[in-house]
Amino acid sequence: MNAKNSSSKCIVCNGTTRTLHDDQIDAVYHACNHCGFTRKRPSDHPGYEEEKALYDNHENTIDNAGYVRMFEDFLQAAVFPFVQGGSALDFGSGPGPVLQELLRRHGFKTDCYDPFFAPDGAVFQKRFDLITSTEVFEHLTDPIFEIERLSKMLKEGGILSVMTSLRPEEDEEFLTWWYRRDKTHIAFFTEKAMQALIETLPLTIVYTDSKKYTVFQKERDPS
Repeated sequence: MNAKNSSSKCIVCNGTTRTLHDDQIDAVYHACNHCGFTRKRPSDHPGYEEEKALYDNHENTIDNAGYVRMFEDFLQAAVFPFVQGGSALDFGSGPGPVLQELLRRHGFKTDCYDPFFAPDGAVFQKRFDLITSTEVFEHLTDPIFEIERLSKMLKEGGILSVMTSLRPEEDEEFLTWWYRRDKTHIAFFTEKAMQALIETLPLTIVYTDSKKYTVFQKERDPS
């Protein structure tokens, strides 16, 4: 592992970064010295067609029992303790909107959005009681823009439930971590980075399992 200070700034908290060279998969990362957010160098990002082709190969259907179980575990831990019904958006739903279907079965009125498979921007004019985003944040090129947009779409008191595996603290462990091997994974968060994301937003972290679930709630107007 080779790490050195970098002149680039963290896109989440504007802190200074260090450069990590991943010889195993021939990639370079910029890791923040303050919040820990780590992103893959833009020149190492897959192109649109390559990224979509990789998603097309996923077997993400309602018939995949393991895939459904992953979502049911997410719902039990990161959704149902905080919101039990109302309007919902699955942000980054993928080629098979399985979570949207499960939310419907649990009584939510649900929309979905995905830039590759369900790119109807009309959802951004709506407001929701719940927004879910599972295995999406690690693909974001501009997480600040996206979370600001999602915050605006939440009703007061609304919940944003996110699933993305949190980065190991030590660089040596990060550079052997299975999660970073996926070509489409370009952004890796820590708990501190999740907090930095909402520094200027009316959002509060109300739950984290310190592994992969982070739940935000939109503050209510005190008046």
